[in-house]
Amino acid sequence: MFFSSFITRSTRRYTESTEAGAGFVKRANWYWTLALAAIFLLTGCPMEESGHESTGFIPVGEWFFYDRYTITNDSIDYFMAGSEWEGIIYPDTILKGTIEKAVDFSKNSGVLIIKITEATYNTVGTYTGIYYSEYTNASIKLATAYADGSVEADTLSLALSLFTDGNMGNHVAMWGTYTK
Repeated sequence: MFFSSFITRSTRRYTESTEAGAGFVKRANWYWTLALAAIFLLTGCPMEESGHESTGFIPVGEWFFYDRYTITNDSIDYFMAGSEWEGIIYPDTILKGTIEKAVDFSKNSGVLIIKITEATYNTVGTYTGIYYSEYTNASIKLATAYADGSVEADTLSLALSLFTDGNMGNHVAMWGTYTK
């Protein structure tokens, strides 16, 4: 008698706890579904890679090293005088273009994507990137994208995916430090 009463009480408690547990699991599944839906919605929102809002900053000025970048609000004019090295004569290097997009990587670095209008080594009509870093009002580091030759894109959308903060190390082997 005691044994059968014990089994009945234990079975009743197990059944009640199982039903309560099932209700909890149903509610928990509902909450997890809501949480996952919220995560997926937020994941689809575009976010800046570096956490810095791109302002489209352009480091305007005439920047000198042994060569020169003249940067206005809408164009870039690069010039390096020709030279001779080990009996080889190199012509003047010219790169001119209209600034199609200015992308910030951080407060003092980014890339200016230009559509080439005149060039010694690049292809007119394509896009290239002029990277900059360590910008101050008096100095800046500049480099034209280069990787075993000129780096160019045929469209602006391709250029935007090519000239990125993550690719800067692939496109810049040496920086020039320029002053105004």
